[in-house]
Amino acid sequence: MLTIYRTDASGHVDEIEDFDKGSWIQLVNPTKDEADQVIEASGIPEDFVYDPLDIEEKPRFEKDDEGLLMIIDVPYVEEDDTGRAYNTIPLGIIVTGRHFITVCSRDLDVLNLFANGKARLFRTNYRSRFVFQILHRVSMTYLRFLRQIDRRMDELEQELQRSMRNQEIFQLMNLQKSLVYFMTSLKANDSVLDRIVKTPSLEKHEEDEELLEDVFVEHRQAMEMASIYNDIISIKMEAFGSIISNNVNFVMKFLASITIVLSIPTMISGIFGMNVQVPWEGDPFGFIMAIAMMIGFSGLAFYILWRKRYF
Repeated sequence: MLTIYRTDASGHVDEIEDFDKGSWIQLVNPTKDEADQVIEASGIPEDFVYDPLDIEEKPRFEKDDEGLLMIIDVPYVEEDDTGRAYNTIPLGIIVTGRHFITVCSRDLDVLNLFANGKARLFRTNYRSRFVFQILHRVSMTYLRFLRQIDRRMDELEQELQRSMRNQEIFQLMNLQKSLVYFMTSLKANDSVLDRIVKTPSLEKHEEDEELLEDVFVEHRQAMEMASIYNDIISIKMEAFGSIISNNVNFVMKFLASITIVLSIPTMISGIFGMNVQVPWEGDPFGFIMAIAMMIGFSGLAFYILWRKRYF
């Protein structure tokens, strides 16, 4: 999908048809014709457009005579059979002398915020500030998803305290995989941020310094949080594995104890049911005495097992 935006003097975002100067060109999983239109209109190399569409593309910073290419990993969330799955996807940001271009293989909430006109101080012709605003929004999205992961870990911890199922363990594994994706992407984005700060091709106005500082603060905070949560979830995975194993052992021990207690009346009744002479055979109270023997021995076995904490 190819969409072109431009802000007016008041900051209102309008969708336009032409590749005007100062416009923002958004490519979301574009067709070849749409990609070729943008390449022809902006004069950028083909790989500037096609590289970010590869989901395996690594974050990088590349400079060309026609413009700058920045590829960063952006987080997103989707639902699957095991719950919410967090992952990252490459986003290409291309800055030329006339246009600002974003390329991604899926629709991103990070960019929809700007397209819907909900971002403060957003202007499509302020290309350097737009770059910093996107980076800031990406860092905030990482932090938001990391907090969601932390809350979900606490919920799973409560569920695992009273569960013996593997489903919670699988969900923890899914969260751990998401954290690994986040850590890898954040480290790769960090090198791109350093290049962005050092390059003179992006004008850095005085009013943007605070925004750029916020980008670095929140990015580094996201890196630290992802690392801490990954360590925590690794410890929890080991602990919960032991807890589930202990729960299973307790259940097996309980069932074995119940089997022992119930086998005593069965054994006694089997002895007195034999077709041979047995004690109290002609006694009118023989049946009561046999029942009392069953209860007595079963109670004794129950007491011994209870003292040994088998129940």
